Amino acid sequence: MAIKELKLNLENSKSHITITGRREVLSKTLEGSWATLFKGRGMEFTGYRQYSYTDDASTIDWRATLRSKETLVRVFEEYKNYNIYFYLDTSNSMLFTSGEFFKAEFGAGIMYSLSEEANASGDAVGMGMFNDSLKETIQPAYGRGMRPRFVKLLNNKENYGGIRDFKKSILQLSASLGERSIIIILSDFLGLPDDWSKYISMLSEEHHVMGIMIRDKRDRFLPTSGQFFLKDPNSDSTIYVDAKQFAQEYADLSKESEQKVISVFKKVRSDCLILENETPDPKSEIRKFFNKLSHLEH
Repeated sequence: MAIKELKLNLENSKSHITITGRREVLSKTLEGSWATLFKGRGMEFTGYRQYSYTDDASTIDWRATLRSKETLVRVFEEYKNYNIYFYLDTSNSMLFTSGEFFKAEFGAGIMYSLSEEANASGDAVGMGMFNDSLKETIQPAYGRGMRPRFVKLLNNKENYGGIRDFKKSILQLSASLGERSIIIILSDFLGLPDDWSKYISMLSEEHHVMGIMIRDKRDRFLPTSGQFFLKDPNSDSTIYVDAKQFAQEYADLSKESEQKVISVFKKVRSDCLILENETPDPKSEIRKFFNKLSHLEH
C-alpha cells in the first residue's frame, strides 16, 4: 500500500509529541526505571582506593599495590548510559486512520520525541523500520548527529507500506543488534501469527523489550450504527458488517486482543503501553508508563 503524503513535521507539528521537562520524565526514568531494568548489565573501571577490611580481597590489585606500597583495590561503577533502539512498524496495517494521522505517523512522532529525550540524557539511540522485513536500521550511537539521520528515514515515503512479516523482521533485528539494548517496539500488534510471542521471548533473552501499542479508535470500536465493509490490510479479503449487530462483540474481541499483547510483554517482565493515534497529548500516559516500569525487576 503506497502512500502519497506523509503528515510529518518532526520538529514542529502535532505529530511531534513534546514531553516537557526532560529531567522530570525520561532523564529520571533512565536513571531510575531503565537503570533498574539493566541492573548489573556491566561495570566500568574508574580507579583505585585503599583497601578496607570490609572489602572483598578478590578486588585487590596486587601490581598496583606493589607499585604504591599500600594495599589498593580496584573501583568499578555500573554503566550509566544505555543503548535505546526504537523499532517502528510501517506495514499496511499501520497506514490507517479514522482521523488525521496514520498510526505509523503518530508512532513516528512519538519515536522521534523519545529518541530526542534519550539522546539528550546521554544515551545511545538507534532505530529500525519494518514491514515484511527489517527495511531500514540505524545502529545505536551518541550525539546530535543522530537527529538528521532519524528525520531522513522517517520522512521517506518509500519506507511505509507493505505486508508485515513479524517473525522475519524480529529475527533480522536480533541478528543486527550487537550490544545489549532496550528495544521499544511501536506497532498496532494486529493480525500477528499465533506464535509471535516466542519471538518476543527470544529477543528478550539478550535485550529488554517493551511495547507501545498504537491503535485507531476504529481498531477498538465500531460506529454505533450503519453497515460497513472491513478490509484486511494484509490481503484482499473483505467482510460485510452490520455495526449495530456486532459492535459489542467487536469491542470485546478488541479488548481481548489488547490484553493478550500486554500479557506477552508481562511474561518477559516488561509491559506495553496502549495509545490511540489521535491522542492530543500523550505525555501523561507515557510518564505513567515509565514510572510503572520503575517498579519492575529485571
